[in-house]
Amino acid sequence: DPCYNYTVLNDTWRSINNGYGLHSYYNCDTSVSWSGWYRLFINGLSAHIPDTCVSQYSCGTHAPLWIRGGHPTVTDGVVTRDVCSHWNNYCCYFGSFPIKVKACPGNYYVYELVIPTTCSLVYCADTCSINTGPTTATPVTISPGNVTHC
Repeated sequence: DPCYNYTVLNDTWRSINNGYGLHSYYNCDTSVSWSGWYRLFINGLSAHIPDTCVSQYSCGTHAPLWIRGGHPTVTDGVVTRDVCSHWNNYCCYFGSFPIKVKACPGNYYVYELVIPTTCSLVYCADTCSINTGPTTATPVTISPGNVTHC
């Protein structure tokens, strides 16, 4: 069960609150050898990949990655969701690619991540709580200025 067999991904630069200017370079997840399932943490807090469009130049990169279609519930089991990246004022500029997602008991998610389609794309992490029930996601841009109220 991936809920109990995952790799911790805890790069603080993945936070949606990490805008450009904190680094002199952009991170890119095409150089990571993704294998298996991952659980996100930011500064010791459980995090998830945002399921709404994230502002470009967030998460320590040019075009941050987010999942389309909402997060599953525990009873949904493993689901496939499309990953998009925000660039050039378009929330899915480079097209999408699939990853697997599972909601786990204890209110956290695990992800079977794959290499993104191009640089500079990275999987973002958000520590704000999200709706764990069924959702219909409408792309809404999250900017670093409006996520500190969680």
